[in-house]
Amino acid sequence: MKIIVETTVFLNGGDAAIQVATKRILKAAFGDDIEIVFADMDAQVAKRYYPGNTFVCFPSAQLHKSKYIRLLNRLTKGRLELNSVYSILIAMIFIERHLSWLKYLGYGGQVARALREYIAADLIISTGGTYLSKKHRGSVSHRLPEYERDVYLGKPPIFFTQSMGPFGDDRIFHRLAVILRKSPLILVRDRKSMAFAKELVGHADNIEEVADCVFILTDQDEIERRRAASQVAKPGRRPRIAVSVRPWADFGERDSEVGRAKYHQSVARATAWFVEEVGAEVTFISTCQGIPEYRFNDSDAARDVLKYLPEHVRNSVVIDLQFRDTETLLRKIGEFDGAICTRMHMCILSLCRGLPVLPICYERKTADLFRSLDLEDYVTFIDKIEPDGFRNLAERWWQNQESIAERSLRGTLALRDSALSTVGILKNRFAPVELQMEAVSP
Repeated sequence: MKIIVETTVFLNGGDAAIQVATKRILKAAFGDDIEIVFADMDAQVAKRYYPGNTFVCFPSAQLHKSKYIRLLNRLTKGRLELNSVYSILIAMIFIERHLSWLKYLGYGGQVARALREYIAADLIISTGGTYLSKKHRGSVSHRLPEYERDVYLGKPPIFFTQSMGPFGDDRIFHRLAVILRKSPLILVRDRKSMAFAKELVGHADNIEEVADCVFILTDQDEIERRRAASQVAKPGRRPRIAVSVRPWADFGERDSEVGRAKYHQSVARATAWFVEEVGAEVTFISTCQGIPEYRFNDSDAARDVLKYLPEHVRNSVVIDLQFRDTETLLRKIGEFDGAICTRMHMCILSLCRGLPVLPICYERKTADLFRSLDLEDYVTFIDKIEPDGFRNLAERWWQNQESIAERSLRGTLALRDSALSTVGILKNRFAPVELQMEAVSP
């Protein structure tokens, strides 16, 4: 069985964690001998950092770079539709698999190779994430030709765990609605996404609500070992706090410079309190760091935060610059006692290792997550953050670690079970008959 997971962004560590979890779910559903191919936004670079996976290019991205496509687009005054290009290319691949001119359209044959993988695939999955909404309009339009090509091939995509909507009422979202109606399965993370998807699709027959797939990386045994170890006195050991920040520009009604300064000052104030009052060691570490080819480097935001720290505090603060794959990052996270997190998947990976998390929310997906954990009182929105208020919240959060850890564990295990239910959903809907028979055999 061959499965394409498309529109991935492995250079983003949160997305890489999604793919690790997706791969684990797919193997649990269909067996270890399946072939999984990732169609990535930057496949050549992703191969270097994640050599254990198979990558092909994200075809639309490569076609947009083609000088021939750009010329055709100018000649048609911007009316060139990539799905028309795909139709021609796919037809020609069926007729002749080694047309020499394809390599010019496809950057050394990358597009042709990717399309052959698509033609041979049994299932196509659009990666989980937060990219189908009017807030991410460019992302939707970038992916639509991929989905329309999938439908043309008779393989409309399955959508893995999404935070979706709200949607706009225009041509882009009318095209997306057509795709979603044809999708055999849409997985959403929360009720709001379910409602938005149902409104766009017109029914909920192909929509299921399950937790973010990364929760299947929860290691209950490791969490129990951590909890047992934390009850053993360790004289002289300083608490260790992880802090994950990220570059951000949208602060709602606040001017971007004012909002960014408030954000950085607030994190700095909480960091200083942990160092001065708790005696903690603080490490700035995040999912998006150590890959110079990626457009974001969370270490840059960490350096901006350090500018607001007193000199004597900086000696107890480290900025971690190292790239780590998902498994290595999980092990590193396990060294800490708590985490202040901005990126949602840094929150999830910390929860998967049993760390209490103090979240800073830049999109509703994080607030929805902590509401489901019964920890809504500890949520701070990035466009409302204030230094004094966040420092006080950090103190209250630290003083209530025991109850927070208990609620986090209980909620995280429930979300892990919800994510694991995806295995049964996939197996029941898409597994070959012999696998379904195995599942019900005594």
